[in-house]
This record gives sequence, structure tokens and C-alpha cells, in this order.
Amino acid sequence: MGKGYLVFSQLVIWGYIISALLTFVLKIAPLANIIGFVSLIYYSATIYPSIFKIVFPHFHKHTFIKLLSKNRRYFGIAAFCFASHHSVLVIFNKKLNLLNFGTCIHTFTGLSILVIFTLLAVTSNDISIKLLKSNWKKLHTLTYLVIFILPLHILLKMYGSWTYITPIAMIIVLISFFMLSQKLTIQFIQSLNKQLINVYIRR
Repeated sequence: MGKGYLVFSQLVIWGYIISALLTFVLKIAPLANIIGFVSLIYYSATIYPSIFKIVFPHFHKHTFIKLLSKNRRYFGIAAFCFASHHSVLVIFNKKLNLLNFGTCIHTFTGLSILVIFTLLAVTSNDISIKLLKSNWKKLHTLTYLVIFILPLHILLKMYGSWTYITPIAMIIVLISFFMLSQKLTIQFIQSLNKQLINVYIRR
């Protein structure tokens, strides 16, 4: 557990160092955008291990992928922390009233992602795994739903005000979307093959 806290602390520290560098030194985008971008990077680190296991099985045991897989819990919690900070900055900078129904509709994609991240972060511990049992894995499949929401979130919120990191973020999201599609296709074919084999054996 102590090692886990160390990994998480390092992710947070490095995340803010990079954010400060990109925002105040290189000045490539506002702080809220950079914080959101860091959250995207950490989130991507949580989904790639399982995707690589199916799509690129030969690379699944690569040291880097194994490292991501081992620490995906801490990457996920760090992604939640930076997503929360991103949300707070946006709310205060734009003076959003979340009690207003129109505002909730306007920020639906961001709120949806934050709700999913919150559920995943709160249950990213051994106690939740024991309590939820098989439902834990079902709950954490929500992480893949974020991939479908992110393109809309980036395009809708950054429309007309793109920064240097916006196209990079879109490329990361689109690659993740494509790889997830590949994973789902492979899993569907594998499942279909198993069903056909079972039918053939029963005959």
C-alpha cells in the first residue's frame, strides 16, 4: 500500500510540474485545458493494458505495458483528481451555475465523464473488490464509455478556441477509440467462435 501511495504521489507531482511548465513557461494553453489534458493522459494509461492484451498480445508482456497494468489503479485515481481540478477551474473561470438546468445540459459530457471517474476512483480499492465481487468488473467497464464521450466533449467545448494541445488530445482519443473498437471486434469474433464450436460439439 505504501508503494502505491508513492506511485500516486509521483503521478500527481509530475502532473502538476508538467502542467505548470506548459501553462506558465511555454504558455501553450490555459491551465484548465492543460489539467484536463493530463487527466486524459493518465486515463489512457488505465485502458491500454487491457486493450493491448487483446489487440496486440505479443506486446502485452512488454515491460512498459506491464508497468502500466501494475499501476493502473493509481493512474485512474490520478486521472480522477486532475479531472476534478479541471472541472473546478472551468466552473470558476466561466462562473457556471450548476443548479441551472441549461448549464447542466451544456456541460453534460464533462459531468458524465466526472461521474464515471468518481465511481471508478471510489471503488478502486481492495475493499470494494471484495464487497462488489463480480459486479466490480461490470462497474469498471464504464471506463470504456468515457472513450465514446471524450470526442464530443473535446469538440463541443473547444469549438472555435483550439489550442496546441487540442489536436494532440483528439489524436489520443481517436487512437484509443480505434483500438477499443478492434478489441471489441476481436472479443465478439472469439465469443462467436466459441458458441459455434459448442454447437458443433453438441451435435
